[in-house]
Amino acid sequence: MSDPADSQMSSLETGNHETAGIRWFRRVVWLSIIVNLCFALPGLIYPDLILTTLGLSPLESTVWLRNAAMLVLAVSLFYIPAAMSPSKYPVFAWLTVASRLIAAVFWLQVAASTPALRPYFFTDLSFGLVEAFLLQIGFPQELRLSLGSMGRVIKGWIAATRSGLHSGFVRALIVLALILTAGLGLFGWYFLLRTKPDTQFASVEDHFKHGAIGLGLTNRIPTILWKTMPVICSDKLPGGWPSLGFVYEKGKNIPVGMSERFQGFPQLEPNCAMCHTGTYRKSPGDETHIMLGSPANMLDLEAFQDFLYACAADPRFTANNILKEYEKTEHISFLQAAAYRYAILPFSRYGLLQQRQAYAWQLTRPRQGPGRTDTFNPTKINVFHLADDGSIGTTDLPQIWDQRPREKMYLHWDGNNNNLMERNYAAAMAIGATSKSVIPASFKRVTDFLLDLKPPAFPFPVKQDAALRGQTIFQQQCASCHAFGGAKTGTVTPISVIGTDRHRLDSFTSSLVEKFHSVNDPPFKFDAYRKTDGYSNLPLDGVWARGPYLHNGSVPTLWDLLQPVEKRPQAFYRGCNLIDPVKVGFVCETAQKTNFLYDTHIPGNGNTGHLYGTDLKDQQKWDLIEYMKTL
Repeated sequence: MSDPADSQMSSLETGNHETAGIRWFRRVVWLSIIVNLCFALPGLIYPDLILTTLGLSPLESTVWLRNAAMLVLAVSLFYIPAAMSPSKYPVFAWLTVASRLIAAVFWLQVAASTPALRPYFFTDLSFGLVEAFLLQIGFPQELRLSLGSMGRVIKGWIAATRSGLHSGFVRALIVLALILTAGLGLFGWYFLLRTKPDTQFASVEDHFKHGAIGLGLTNRIPTILWKTMPVICSDKLPGGWPSLGFVYEKGKNIPVGMSERFQGFPQLEPNCAMCHTGTYRKSPGDETHIMLGSPANMLDLEAFQDFLYACAADPRFTANNILKEYEKTEHISFLQAAAYRYAILPFSRYGLLQQRQAYAWQLTRPRQGPGRTDTFNPTKINVFHLADDGSIGTTDLPQIWDQRPREKMYLHWDGNNNNLMERNYAAAMAIGATSKSVIPASFKRVTDFLLDLKPPAFPFPVKQDAALRGQTIFQQQCASCHAFGGAKTGTVTPISVIGTDRHRLDSFTSSLVEKFHSVNDPPFKFDAYRKTDGYSNLPLDGVWARGPYLHNGSVPTLWDLLQPVEKRPQAFYRGCNLIDPVKVGFVCETAQKTNFLYDTHIPGNGNTGHLYGTDLKDQQKWDLIEYMKTL
C-alpha cells in the first residue's frame, strides 16, 4: 500500500489540488523575477543608467555593479523552481522568502545613509511579506513555517482568516495588491522615465544655442526648479538668473546654453553654448549683442553652483513652496504634483546637496569670478576621483570659433591635446556627459558648426593708416606665435620663457594624463593628452572680444598687456560687457562696480610674464592695437 502522505504530495506536485494561496504565490514569484531582471539586465548591459539613477558618478568603476547584477540574475534562476512548483520544492519556496527578507534588512541599513536606495528596501520587504503570507495560507500544515508560540498565534489568525472569509475576498485582495504594484510601476514610468524626442532645430545656430548634447540625469535641472528657485530664494539671487551672466534672447524662457529635454518631466541641461557665448555693448545705453563661440565673459559658474546649493539647503526649499510657485504659471495634474512632491523634488534636493559636498574643494580655492572656471580640477577630483592636490587651475573661458584652422594644433591653455574631437568630448565629460548619455550626431553637428564659425567683426571704425603700420609690427613681433601658419603657432612656449602665472600649468598633472589614457569607452577615448612645461601660442582671431587677456584673464585690455608688469593694473572689475574701443577690452561703468574685483596678488591671478611688445614706443603700441582690432 502507498503512504497517504506520498499520495497527498503526488497530487500537490501535479497541481491538481493546488490551493489559491500557492497559485498566487507562483504568480508573485514570477513577478518578482521580472522585477529582478529589470535591475539585473540594465546593471549588466547599461550600468551607467543604474549609477545615474542612484546619483553616483557614471564614470565610477562599474565592476561592483555588474557583479551585483550577476548575483541578482543568479538568485532569480533559483527562484524558478519555487515559481513553477512550490509544493514540490518547498525548501526553494521558503528560501525565496528568506532571501527577500534578508535583502530588505540589508537595504534598510544602506538606505539610512543613501536615501535613494529606499525603493530597494520597500521592494524586497513587500515581496518577502506577501510571499510568506501566501505560503502560510497555501501550504498544508506540515509545510508551513513553525514559529513556536508566536507561530501558533499566526497560524490561528490565518486559520480564522481562511475559515471566516470567502476565498473570493482573498483573491480580490491579492489582485488589488498586484494592480497597485502595476499601477505604481506605470506611474513611475510615465512621470519619471518616459522620454520624448529632443527638439530638432532647423538652424544650426539654434542647435548650438539650445540643442542637447547628452548629459547624464544627475547633471540636469528640473525645469520646475529653474523657474521657481530664483523666487523662493530671491534674497540669495536678487537679480535672477541674468545676474549670474546667463544670456537671454527676446521671447525665450531659457537662456542660451540650456537645452530643454523630457524624461518623465521637463528638464534643462547645459550645452557648449553656455560657456562659449559672450555679449558686448558699444555704449552704456546700447542693446546687448550676442557673440556665439566667444568666451562667456559675464557668466559666473561658481556663483551659479553656490546659489543652487544654498537654495537646496534653505528651509524654504520645500515641495509645497515650489509647487505653489510653479502652479502660478503652469498647470499640472494631481498625479504630476504627487510625482514632484514625493520623488522628483526630494531626489533633486538630495542630488544638489550631494554635489555641494563633492565640490567642497572649491571652497579652499580663490573665487573664480565671471568668465572663468577651474578647467581640470573637476575632472581630476569629481570624475576620476584623484586626491585633491590643492592646485589652482582657474583660467578664462576660451573662444571656440574658427576651429578648422586649429585642427592638429596643441590647444587648451597649456597645449596638452591636439585632437579636436577628444578635447570636445573631454569638455562634455567634465560637465556630466557619459559615453552612454552623449548624443554623437548632435555633438558632431555642433563640432562641424564651430569648424567654420567666424569671430564677430570689431563694432567700431578702424583707423586704416594706423592699422597698416600696426600690421607691419604684428608681422615682426607677433605673427610667428599668434598668426595662422606662424612657425610657433599652436606649439608650447616653456614657462621659464613665457613667465606667466604657472598655477594652471601645475594643476594639469601627469597622473591626470594617465587617467585620461585609461579611458576606452567609445566615443570617449583620450589618447592624445600629454603633460607640457608651458603655455600654448594661440591664434588671435577675434582678439578684441576675448578680454581680459592671458590664460587667467589677469590683464584687462590689450593696451595694459603691452605695458611692463609694474604698470599693469593690480586690481580691476570683471563681469562687464562694455567695450573700450581705444584700449580694447571690457570695462565696467561706475554703476557696475559691484561686480567681481579681480586682485592680481591672489594665487593663480598673477599678471606677470608675456613681455613681448612692452618695449615698443607708445605710438607703435597704438598702431599694433589698431591692427589687432581687424583680426
